[in-house]
Amino acid sequence: MSSDLLKGLPSLANESVAKQVTDILTDLIVSGKIKLGEYLPTEEDLCREFGIGRSSVREAIKTLESRGMVKKFHGKGMVVIDESAAATAKLLQISLKMKKTTMKDIMEFRNSIEIKMTELAAKRATDEQIQIISGHLEKMKNEEYKLDTFAEFDYNFHKSIADASGNSVFSLMMETMRPMLYNHIIYTLNPTFNPEHSNHYHEKILQTIRDRNPEEAVEAMRLHLTGTERIIEELEGVNVTI
Repeated sequence: MSSDLLKGLPSLANESVAKQVTDILTDLIVSGKIKLGEYLPTEEDLCREFGIGRSSVREAIKTLESRGMVKKFHGKGMVVIDESAAATAKLLQISLKMKKTTMKDIMEFRNSIEIKMTELAAKRATDEQIQIISGHLEKMKNEEYKLDTFAEFDYNFHKSIADASGNSVFSLMMETMRPMLYNHIIYTLNPTFNPEHSNHYHEKILQTIRDRNPEEAVEAMRLHLTGTERIIEELEGVNVTI
């Protein structure tokens, strides 16, 4: 990527130089002026254009790496990537653990968004998206799968509904909450691990989306989540931390 994009940028103020460089480079990436797969200007170019030292440039680049926005390729430089959701998920998981987030907290989160996203999926899902949802359910029906594998497909089923809702915020929230939702699913499945019981709910949800029936989709997901909540209460797991 040419360093010409850096020309004409405002001079840096007195606040943290590294933070300002981070913000400027972030804006260039988010705006698409530096596209996915393109390389950042070299450290030398950045130092010259901003009139700053290498330590500030390296600190800014390190921040972008931690955000999942760039990745270093030895001998080539820093390439722009999009792993920001995964990076955010890691930070969110740490934060939620520090705040002692409970199974009840996650259950309330799921109730607040999954019912609505299922309603929207019944209205907006494409045939291809419905096939993806169905594919995850078919994998869940394989009796050879163990608990952890089943839970992964269970999460994917719900995530694909978020994708089919047509709302990018729902999709991103489900993605960033992936580790916590996976643990939540494991906890509720672990006592008996009855795939047929779980699949019964999922089949109803899928059918209502196939039928393009948002009212029935809401009810199907509500029943599923109510059953999940009941399991948590029976296990006295309301206050168990995630």
